[in-house]
This record gives sequence, structure tokens and C-alpha cells, in this order.
Amino acid sequence: MVQIEELGKVIARITGLRKANDTKDIPQMVQVVYDSLKIDRNFLLNGEPHDIRQFLDGEDGAGLQRLEIAAKTLLEEACVDTGNAKEIRRKAKELLEYIQARDTTFSLERIQLLDEISSRSSL
Repeated sequence: MVQIEELGKVIARITGLRKANDTKDIPQMVQVVYDSLKIDRNFLLNGEPHDIRQFLDGEDGAGLQRLEIAAKTLLEEACVDTGNAKEIRRKAKELLEYIQARDTTFSLERIQLLDEISSRSSL
């Protein structure tokens, strides 16, 4: 759980940098998250949500929480990788919907992220 909390802080820093239009360090910070989760973008973009979750479950079974961190990382990456943003957001949405259907906790933030992705897709 400490890893998840620390990665959540990294995502918050990435979000803050993006909102401040200071994006030069975001790719390296995104890579830190991927390295910490022991995954890569290709695996996230091409893997099935269930398979990704199983990989992220680890010994503590916290795969859903790690998957949510990975999905949020994809969303932040989509903001700086504008050439692939649509594909990245599509996958982030798929992962968030998978989490939403399986997580027993209510997350207003997750619902807002899904709404934001849907509204961007309709533009």
C-alpha cells in the first residue's frame, strides 16, 4: 500500500505540472510510475484489463489499485503525447471501466475521469 500511496503522489505532481504547463519532466515521471509498477506502456495499451490486473496483483492482491494508477498515468501521458492521445485515452477509459465494474468502493474521481474522457471523445 505504501507503493500505491507514493505513486499517487507522483501522479498528483504530474497533474500539477501539466496544469502549470510545465510538461518537460512529465515523460520521465511517467516512466518512473511504469518502472515502479514493472510494466510498460505497450503492455498497458495492448493487454486485456484482466491480464494487466493479474500481473499487477502481486503478493498483496492490490491489482485494482495499481491498475487505477496505471490508467491515470495513461491519461496524463495522453496530454503530452498528442499524436497518440486518442488511443491512449481509449485504453485508459477501458481500464477505468473495468475497475469501476469490479471495485467495491465508490469513487467520484473515477466517475469524473470517465465523464471527462467521454466528453473529449465526442469533440
